[in-house]
Amino acid sequence: MKVDPNTVANSGSLVRILLIDDNVDNQLLFQAYLKKLPCQVEIAENGAIGVEKFTSGNFDLVIMDMEMPVMDGHTATRLIRKWEKDRGRELTPIVVLTANTLSEMAQMSLAAGCTVHMTKPIQKAKFIAIIAQYAGSRES
Repeated sequence: MKVDPNTVANSGSLVRILLIDDNVDNQLLFQAYLKKLPCQVEIAENGAIGVEKFTSGNFDLVIMDMEMPVMDGHTATRLIRKWEKDRGRELTPIVVLTANTLSEMAQMSLAAGCTVHMTKPIQKAKFIAIIAQYAGSRES
């Protein structure tokens, strides 16, 4: 399903995003990309904090780095998917962002339960299009 990036800006509803990334520069960059959109971004500095915030919050979308201290993105994704499955919840889109360009990394991410795999550096237009596509897919 393709969604125009303007969908997020014009939907009138707030998109709740959990950004799980240990790199402060990445956190600032992604927040800058989303600044003019109706998004509420909550940040987790590693996968363990991300899982904790996810299970105690209500998010429309997760943006997940794969290589982090304490708990990596694959483990965090598997725990989020198990938590959703155990509660019979609809799967929240998880967008993976990684600097690793190996095709095996993409396969591992998708096998862990991620929705889409993107490699860094991320272009703003592509990032916004992915946000629009997956945030739009959860609107009822």
